[in-house]
Amino acid sequence: MHREAAVQPQQSLSWALGYNSSLAVHSMEDGMLLYVCAHTAVIHDVLGSRQYHLQGHANAISCLCVTEDRRWVATADQGPDPLVIIWDAFSGIPVRTIFDSHAGSGVCAIAISRDAKCLVTISAGRVQRVCVWRWTYPDESPVCDVELSPEFGFQDFVIFNPQNPYEFVSNSKTQVIFYLWGDAGLQYSTPPLTKQTFGSAVGHFTQSAFHFDATRALTGTSAGKVVVWDVERKWGLAKEPQGRLRGVKATKLVPMQEESLTVLMVLESCIVTGDVRGQVKFYNGHLQLLACYEHNATGPIRSISFSKAPPDPPGASSTSSQPFTARNFILSTSDATVLRVATDGTDFEKVMEEAKKAVMAIACHPRQAWLAMGSHCGLLKVWDYQQPQVLVSRMFPSAGIQCLSYDPAGSFLAAGFTDGSVHVLDAISLLPCCEVFRFSRGPVTHVHFSHDSEYLATADEKYAVTVYRRVLQNELRCWEHLAGLHSHYKPIRSILFGVQLDGSEPRLLSLGEDRQLVEYDLSSSSKDQLVVLHRHRVEQDAVPLCLAWYPQFSTESFVLTANSCYKMKLYNATTKMCR
Repeated sequence: MHREAAVQPQQSLSWALGYNSSLAVHSMEDGMLLYVCAHTAVIHDVLGSRQYHLQGHANAISCLCVTEDRRWVATADQGPDPLVIIWDAFSGIPVRTIFDSHAGSGVCAIAISRDAKCLVTISAGRVQRVCVWRWTYPDESPVCDVELSPEFGFQDFVIFNPQNPYEFVSNSKTQVIFYLWGDAGLQYSTPPLTKQTFGSAVGHFTQSAFHFDATRALTGTSAGKVVVWDVERKWGLAKEPQGRLRGVKATKLVPMQEESLTVLMVLESCIVTGDVRGQVKFYNGHLQLLACYEHNATGPIRSISFSKAPPDPPGASSTSSQPFTARNFILSTSDATVLRVATDGTDFEKVMEEAKKAVMAIACHPRQAWLAMGSHCGLLKVWDYQQPQVLVSRMFPSAGIQCLSYDPAGSFLAAGFTDGSVHVLDAISLLPCCEVFRFSRGPVTHVHFSHDSEYLATADEKYAVTVYRRVLQNELRCWEHLAGLHSHYKPIRSILFGVQLDGSEPRLLSLGEDRQLVEYDLSSSSKDQLVVLHRHRVEQDAVPLCLAWYPQFSTESFVLTANSCYKMKLYNATTKMCR
């Protein structure tokens, strides 16, 4: 891939950590990956430890697709002023932007034709609108469009017929819809299929594809079955169709397995499925099993993407002893793991393992170029952002991570969890340094060390502040519970350690949505008794949102607050008077 160096702004994205595991991961040229991270599409050179960022969306990207030759990438988003952007994957440059394609809702599904000339989008609104675009033309409006009745369900998957760019299929959980577009506009057919059709439970539809024989289509279901559709035609494939869309009907319901099928696709002369057990199976055109790939550590499959077909070598025969095309492929799973599979040896190589739920906490190491990240799925990772590479990771399956903090020396990492527990870990190995603390009755929202690491303080969703004190256990540093106090009656927005003006003793403050700034007397506090030194009301109408120390430019010491009315205020740290 040839990407010319562009003039970089003063602040530019250098690396994107994690990816949206609800969207597909695509295999690009030269072993690169294409995936989505929030507002950005990322082309990731895994071996070279480089990323190329396709930036242009103001909203989080909701869907993407790529052409068969990996040259063009299309991305779309949902939200205010939604965009559809087509990118040149070789240069990373956007070549076409469609504004307000589906104003007010955005796009939930997108596909590009095999010849890369046509694009279909489906809106995310309650009444869905299907649009066909000739994106290489300068027109700002779709070639044709149609609105779908809500009774068809939420159509969230769409794909073109690779042998006919004027035909595509979409599906919701309950309805498969076949489309034909041309001079007569955009026509569609909604063939019925119920339990009574074949006397067997169908399940929910997952994904659809056109059979390579050009007369049938297939749809996978959550019951582990494949629906075979007979597609009647009255037009040729070379020219734009002039006639009307003929009937489509279900002719077979083939039970493939007991587990739900999550992916169904056609690769040359094979039909490929992925399921909730992490199995990838290859079938011939008659749905007879050819091969199966599985790994114990693989979760439910979200997408399968095969490597680009290599050119045939000179003198290569059109026939082969292989029962199917042996191309390596990329798997992505719903638990945010990406694996590379080599079909010659069935090796599963883990390429990425990311958080499958929201990342709620980050903390920077005070002395190293390390970034700790914790997510609600319980995954804790320490990332070297200069290399870049993952240094160490650990999974906490019992609860999600809500907050993180390094001690000032960078030797320990404290983590607060959604179950109210607090873990103090070794900063390098992430192994526990002392017992797990369970003194909070709600999720821990804040955790901080004092400047000398003598104290560790937490705040939780039950409006309590809890303090731990450092002790020596078997000649090793550790912390023990000192005391806790429900010092607020609304959510706590910040806790903050500082240093006494007349010495080096730590001081602790908390700020809540109850507009109270509370300072605690740590030296006078004892076991199970946390003493309040001062309590001040800092706002009348606005709600305080955060608290920080103001840089020391004089002998006076100040704390800085920001409130819900977009104002910042300085308070004298001793008198608590507003400056």
